[in-house]
Amino acid sequence: MDKTQLSKIGAALARAMDATTMMRLARASGFCQRMRSVSPQQLVVAVIAAMATQSTETIADVQRTFNALTGRAMAYKPFHKKLAKPAFPEFMRMIVAHLLDELVTEALRPMHHSALTLFDDILLQDGSSFAIHKALAGVFPGRHTTISPAAVELHATMSLWSDQPVVLFIAADTDGERQYLPQPADLKGQLIIGDRGYQSVDYCRNVDAQGGYVLIRHQTQINPLVLGCWIDGKPTSTRDGHRLHDVMRRHRKKTIDVDAQWQGIGDHGRRSDARLRVVLLWNARTKQYMALVTNLDREVFPPSDVYQIYRLRWQVELLFKEWKSYCNLHAFGTTKAPIAEGLMWAALAASIIKRFMAKAAQKVFDVGEISTRKTVMTIGHHLNALFDAVLAGRLVRDVLLALLRHLSTQALRAHPKRDRRKG
Repeated sequence: MDKTQLSKIGAALARAMDATTMMRLARASGFCQRMRSVSPQQLVVAVIAAMATQSTETIADVQRTFNALTGRAMAYKPFHKKLAKPAFPEFMRMIVAHLLDELVTEALRPMHHSALTLFDDILLQDGSSFAIHKALAGVFPGRHTTISPAAVELHATMSLWSDQPVVLFIAADTDGERQYLPQPADLKGQLIIGDRGYQSVDYCRNVDAQGGYVLIRHQTQINPLVLGCWIDGKPTSTRDGHRLHDVMRRHRKKTIDVDAQWQGIGDHGRRSDARLRVVLLWNARTKQYMALVTNLDREVFPPSDVYQIYRLRWQVELLFKEWKSYCNLHAFGTTKAPIAEGLMWAALAASIIKRFMAKAAQKVFDVGEISTRKTVMTIGHHLNALFDAVLAGRLVRDVLLALLRHLSTQALRAHPKRDRRKG
C-alpha cells in the first residue's frame, strides 16, 4: 500500500467535499445567501449519493437518501421546494466544475517509444441525448418533436490521459454540436478526435493553424483537390485537377491517403483555402469508405495508426453508457426545469467521484488495472459509508481505505492481456 498516495487522495477528496467551499459556491450561484438549517454541503452530498449508490427514479428517492444521510425527517414538499429553486442547476454545475478541478488526475500516459508522446493530451468530443418530460419542451426542445418533444444533449470533452470528462455542457437537443467543440486556440499540443457530427474543414484548418492536432471523421461526400496521393502506402501520381472522388473511383476498396486542398468559403463566411490530409479506409463489411480528415504527419502516423487512434473515440461512448446505466442519468418525472437539469449535473458529479475512486485504488494498491465499469457497479455500499462520514465530520481516512481496498480486489479487469491485444 502506498501511504503517500493515500494521503494525497484523501486530501483531494477533502477539498472536493469541503463545506466552506460548497457554501461559497452556493452564494456565488445565488442558491443561498446565508446558512440555513440545511447546509449546501448536506444537500449536495445527499443528492450525489442518491445518484451514485442506488437506482433513483423519483425525487422522493432523493429525499429519502437525504433524510437517511442527515438523520432528518424533512417532508417531501419543502425538499422539493429547495430543488425547484431557479439557481439549483447553476449551483450543481459549479459543483461539477469544482469536482473536475479537484478530482481529475493522470490515469494513463503513452509508453516512451510511442508516437502518442507527441500529444500533451488526447481529447475525445461527443454528445449524448435523451428524452425528458414533454412539459419541458419550451426549455429543452427535442429534434424529434413527435416522439420526443423535449430532450437534452450532453456535450462532453473527455481527456484520454485522465480518463475523465474535462468540459461538460447540458443543452437543448436542437442545439448544433459543433459549437461545443474546444476552441482551436486552446488545443496547442493536443489532439482532438470527433465523429461526423463535428465535420468541419474550417475547424480542422484552424486547429492546425493554432499548433493543435485534429482527427475528425467526415462524410465521403467531401471532394477536395488532390495534391498528393498514396495507395496502400505507395505514392501514386495523379493528374492535375483530380479530386478525391476521381481517386476513389480509380482505386476502389484500397486504402487511400491524400494531401488535399479545399478552396471556398469556410464556416463563418470567410475565404478558406485549407490543406489537410484525408485518409480513406475501406470497410469490407459495409462496403463503404470511412473518411478521416487530419493533420497528423504521414511519416509518423501511417493510415493503420490513424485508424487505431480514431478507435480511441469509443472511450467517450463507454463514458455515456456508464452515466446512463450506473449514475442515474435519465429523465425524472418532473415538470420543473431547474430540478431536471440540477439532477443531471448531480448524476455527472456521481460519475466523476466513482471514476476518481477507480484511479485512486490503482494508485494506492498497485494491483493491476481497475475496471471503471466494475467500480461503478460495486462501489455503492462503501460510498454510502464515505458520504456518511463526510457529513458527520468523522475521520474519512479509514472509510476511504476500506473502499479502495474493496476495489483493489473486486474491481480488477478480468482479462487485461486480452484487452491490451484487442483494444
